[in-house]
This record gives sequence, C-alpha cells and structure tokens, in this order.
Amino acid sequence: MKKNKFVIVGSGSSYTPAIVAVLLQRRTDIRLGEIVLYDIDASRAARTGRFCELYAAENGGIPVTYTTDIEQAFRGADFLFVQIRPGCNAQREKDEKIPLSHGILGQETCGLGGFSFAMRCIPAILEIVGKAQELCPDAWILNYSNPEAMISEAIYRTYPKAKALCICDMPISQEETIADFLEIPHKELTFRYFGLNHFGWFTHIYDKQGRDLLPALRERVLSDSAVRLVNAEAVEKQDNYWGEMYAHAIEGFRAYPEFFPLVYLSYYYFHNQIVEDMNPEYTRANYVMDVREKVVFEDCDRCIAEGTTRSSALHAGVHGNYIVDIANAIINDTHERFIINTMNRGAIGNFNHDAVVEVPCYVGAGGIEPVSVGYIPQFHKSLMEAQKGYEKLTVEAALTGSYQKALQAVLLNRTVPSYAVGKAVLDELMEANKGYWNELY
Repeated sequence: MKKNKFVIVGSGSSYTPAIVAVLLQRRTDIRLGEIVLYDIDASRAARTGRFCELYAAENGGIPVTYTTDIEQAFRGADFLFVQIRPGCNAQREKDEKIPLSHGILGQETCGLGGFSFAMRCIPAILEIVGKAQELCPDAWILNYSNPEAMISEAIYRTYPKAKALCICDMPISQEETIADFLEIPHKELTFRYFGLNHFGWFTHIYDKQGRDLLPALRERVLSDSAVRLVNAEAVEKQDNYWGEMYAHAIEGFRAYPEFFPLVYLSYYYFHNQIVEDMNPEYTRANYVMDVREKVVFEDCDRCIAEGTTRSSALHAGVHGNYIVDIANAIINDTHERFIINTMNRGAIGNFNHDAVVEVPCYVGAGGIEPVSVGYIPQFHKSLMEAQKGYEKLTVEAALTGSYQKALQAVLLNRTVPSYAVGKAVLDELMEANKGYWNELY
C-alpha cells in the first residue's frame, strides 16, 4: 500500500512541532511514509527540523527531514501543509502598530493589518502553489496561512484546477468552546454555519436527537448578563486574549441575537471599543514573539542540546488535529464534515456565486461537497458583500500592483472611518513593507 509524503511549508513556524506530533500519532490512519519540513529561512528550518527529527525517532520512527530546497521538498509530495508568514512576526508587529497609531484596528487578519499581511502573503502563496503544479500536481494543498479570506480568493482565481483547500481552525475551536459550555461532547453536535473567513455566524446547533440548542443558548445569554463561554479558571490557564475575545462574542450575540457570531466579528461590531482597549506599544505580535515563540523555540533548543525530546512540553492541539483530520478524510474517503473556504457556486443562494465563502463541506477522496446554506438574511448578506468587495480588491491590488485598487480596498474596510485616515495608513504600510509587497503604482 502506498505511503504518503507530507510536506510542511513554512516549517520554521512555532506550530510545526504540534502538527508533526499529530501526523505521527495518526501515522497508521494516514499511511504516513515520510515528513519533509521546508522553509526559506535556514536557521528556523534547522531549529524545528532537528527537534522534529528527534521527536519522530522517539515516537514512531517515521523519517523526518528538513530543507530549504523547494524542489527537493515538493517532488513526490502527496500533501502540502502550507503555513507561511512572510516577514515573520516582526513584520506583523508593524501591521498592528501602524493602524493603531491612527486610531484604527491593527490585527493580523482583520482591518488594515490583515490587508498588509495579504499584500505580503499573496505573491508568496501563489509562487508556492505554482511550484506545486509543476513538481507535484496531484498533491493536495491544505493552506493554513492567513489572511485566509484573501489568500483563498487569490489561489482559486489563479489556479482553479489546483487541488487546494483553504482552511481555518477558528470555527472548530469556537465549536469546541461552545460544546464545552453546553457540557456536550463536540462529536455529538452538528453546527450549521455560513460566512467568510473570520467573518461568519453559527445558525443552528443540533444534538443527536435533532434538537436545535441555539434558541436555548440565546435565551440564556440574553437573560443572564454574567454568562461567559470560557470560565475564569480556564482563562487563567491559557492566553487571556481568547477569554476577552469570547466575552466580545457573547456581547455580539446579545447585540445581534439571530445568529451566534464567530469571535472575529467583534472587531467589526465593536471596533472603537476594542481599539481603545489595545495597547499601541505592545500588540499581539509582541506577545507571540515574547511568549509563544520563546517557549516553543527554547524547548526545541533544549531538547536538541539534550539529544532527546522525552521531556518536551510541546504537544498536539486543535490546530494540528484539524488539518490532519482533513487529510485523513481525503485519504480514507470518510466524507466527514468540516468548515472550508470554497467558491460559493450556489452554496449561499443569494450571494455572489464567484466569491469564496466559508461553509460546511463534506470531504472525501474526490475533494469537497459544500452544504447548501440557502438564502441568508439581508443584514448578514450586506455585511458580507462589503467585506467581500474589500477582499476582492485587495487581491486585485496584490496581483496588479494598482495603488488605486489598494486604496479602494482600504476604504471598503469597515474599520476605516475616512479617506484621509485610510490613505495615511496605506502609505505608511506601503513604506514599511518595501521588499515584501509588490510595488504599487
């Protein structure tokens, strides 16, 4: 039976060890033959690479190699897991702080921080997908790279025949959080959902008996001001950022109680409030560099020096589980249900058919089968149409180098209050991203 070659593209990421851990745990299910770690940064590739070599030797004996040679990495690949971040978190810090200096949102996927990240990432992603079409055209490309909304538009527009799925673990993370709140195992619930990446809503939550639990959840949220999705003890054990974000999601559900919003919608519902609470001198990027990356890379270095990963604190989680679960569904034709970014083509009946949307899909060996959502309410449709216009114009700016398209995209973003503010932020981001963005004219 054929063994599968998995390649992690952007393997210098702090998320790589956890993904490798899940691949090794599921090695029989996914018929794992080898793992190749690829990154353009030799030092980052070597750090996570040496750690993962040791880990694999001690946990299943599957060959793991690392390289900066894309041809060596891609040839014979069956799956490419793509998780790139051009400019790393140092450039992300600029994306966040420049908009905040003008009093508007700085965030890696939402607002103009997301715009800036897209302008860096789209050319790099398209180069990777193009190279895959040359070297391993039958490989499945599972893209985790942000900002997924614009990247998925760029990939599906430029390479419509590529076997690419653009995925995000935020919807399933929120599903699991809601399931924990309801005290029901996640696997016993079916969530209905529609939207765009980081811009969507849960419309129903069905249990095994076919009962919709969302109305009762809505009533509880509307009648009890103390309701929290994540309890205080859990927040203390994890990054408090997510505790705050889930609190905003509850606030958003109260404000617009028809559907339960994905947490990222809070950036659009409560933009001014969230910006006021942000520290413009210490943003999320600073936290990730100072805490998450520091913990992961120091653990890698320690294990490499000791010659063993037996005492490593790094472990698998939802991020690694989700992408490997999707690969497993393809390999074993399971037709499991996942939320995927895909061309609409009627999944949402009253939304642009040539737009990428985020909806539940059944995944199998032949790809995906989107679930029909039907017609959506005017409020949600209108919000999505404006956001989709911003996303499409961002992709056009990245592909054509048009300054005018970039400016139009900026001014369509709901976090931008005026032409003057939008243009000032665009010009500063353009200057800060010289060498990363395609030049705008």
